[in-house]
Amino acid sequence: MDKIIRPIQEEISIYAQVSLYTVLEDRRIGHKGLVFGDVKKVCDQYGIKYRQLENCMEFTAPKTRLQMFVEKLHFALMTYSEEEI
Repeated sequence: MDKIIRPIQEEISIYAQVSLYTVLEDRRIGHKGLVFGDVKKVCDQYGIKYRQLENCMEFTAPKTRLQMFVEKLHFALMTYSEEEI
């Protein structure tokens, strides 16, 4: 039986000044306030690791999964950065 070799995906991090219980709601025009859920729920949905730092939260995952999370933050008008805030 041949084993499938998958490349190890590099994990990257972003930083945001949000609480795990902040509700992410789509603020784009025409989307009628679609609620994605709170930050913790969205992280669990996409397998995002999170850690509370002194001034912000750190979110870490492979790029493809983190991108989906960043889209939710962006649509909810939450600020985030690739460098610690």
